[in-house]
Amino acid sequence: MTFPFRFPGLVLLLCLSLIVPTAALSAPTGKLTVALPSEPATLDPHKSSTRYNYTFNSNMFEGLYIRNDKAELVPALAESVTVAPDGLTYTFRLRKGVKFHDGSVMSADDVKFSMDRAIDPATKNPLLSFIKSIDKVDIVNPDTVTIKLKERDAIFLKKLAFAGWIIPKKYFQSVGEDGFAKKPIGTGPFKFVSRSINEQIEMEANEMHWGWVPKVKTLVMRTVPEDAVRLAMLQTGEADVVAEMPPPLVDRISAIRGVKTLSHPSGEIYWLVFNIKDGAKDSPLLNQKVRRALNHAIDRQAIIGSVLKNQAVTIAGVLAPSVAAVDQNLKPYAYDPALAKRMLAEAGYPNGFKIDMFSSVGRYTLDKDVSLALANNLKAVGVEVNLNLWESSKWVADLRKKYYPLSYQAFGNTIFDPEGLMIFGLHSNAFWSFYKNEAVDKMIDESLKIGDQKERDQHFQKIEKALYDDASHIFLWESKILFGMRDKVNWKPEPGDNVYKFWNASLTN
Repeated sequence: MTFPFRFPGLVLLLCLSLIVPTAALSAPTGKLTVALPSEPATLDPHKSSTRYNYTFNSNMFEGLYIRNDKAELVPALAESVTVAPDGLTYTFRLRKGVKFHDGSVMSADDVKFSMDRAIDPATKNPLLSFIKSIDKVDIVNPDTVTIKLKERDAIFLKKLAFAGWIIPKKYFQSVGEDGFAKKPIGTGPFKFVSRSINEQIEMEANEMHWGWVPKVKTLVMRTVPEDAVRLAMLQTGEADVVAEMPPPLVDRISAIRGVKTLSHPSGEIYWLVFNIKDGAKDSPLLNQKVRRALNHAIDRQAIIGSVLKNQAVTIAGVLAPSVAAVDQNLKPYAYDPALAKRMLAEAGYPNGFKIDMFSSVGRYTLDKDVSLALANNLKAVGVEVNLNLWESSKWVADLRKKYYPLSYQAFGNTIFDPEGLMIFGLHSNAFWSFYKNEAVDKMIDESLKIGDQKERDQHFQKIEKALYDDASHIFLWESKILFGMRDKVNWKPEPGDNVYKFWNASLTN
């Protein structure tokens, strides 16, 4: 769900009581065990930085606004928000009677404390960049807070739902930062029970929840890095759900009696990134015709079919179909090696050229195999690729140095808005960007002030078309996440949501 902000001159009241979920009709029962390849680095929501942190946070904590289990943006700890005509002041009316997991009642004091901590540089919040527009948080009365922004942010509520977790002030101050991370308390559908580091986190249903109560009594998130072990746990029934399985295992999972597969659009796009911002001044990649030629050199569908076992869909540009309104008239670059060779010759490279490519091993699904396939496609049109395959941590560390001429990367969906990708992965000022185009920068900057969703969709389609025409990257695909689960499990994440919420998961006999 989205909200049509229009500035200035309009005071907008968002009061969405009709979409608040109703409480479960019966008491939660049963135990759901989910095997994940990794675990949260910390249970402190203001220190979170990975998908597994976000998964834990989304089941344990809440913000003023949240993404519900249908991936809709809805009011949670706030009942409504009023936005000032200039778009700089958000006044939240808090939901009454909300209790933290220890039974204490949430108040405006908790909200201010939580938001102040989240934006304090001393906290070192990895999500600070999403809420850096916050200037200050003020308490109007026990049921009302205002958040004042330094600058207008058309999708502030989307960002707040991703990074605005609320924690209890008194409890945090009594146990301290380390104590809170060991035994966190929130307001979410599940409450913390115990944690064994590198083994599991156990939670149980919060039967005091203000809006709805989970259907399962106990939720256990097991940490199982090995794909084969997760598969074995599914076979034996030790796990009810196994997440992020490698595509080659899809047939083996499907063959297990009493088990089903779920192929879930991730909202994560994959591309080959050209370094045309910090690369060598004589790099062939600075030539737009070369970049367009290399796009025609990649047989995306063949790689999806043979390597990824159809656990991905091709994309024309930078927008993920599961989370963005894509232009259906924009088609992926056609696989045409003959055209690629001809374009390279026209660009001054009749015999191709040599290029260094850097890829990780273990960071992305089948990243080594995919990188080899991509390098072979480029070799077929005369581009000799010196492929450097590095262990994930080394690859990420050197990625920050910005010297990779060509690299296989992915960029995930975070706030259900293309701005997340544009601001952090494409704008020339972005930390992760290898691209520079002043016209595109201007268009991205303009998007920050567009609140109307239809207008935003059209604007981002224009940006995507500009990137497509400039061949800013080799655009590849949106990945799917492969799950295996027992037939007794009733659960399905929403397309594009790669944070796993188990609020409405249930078990049948």
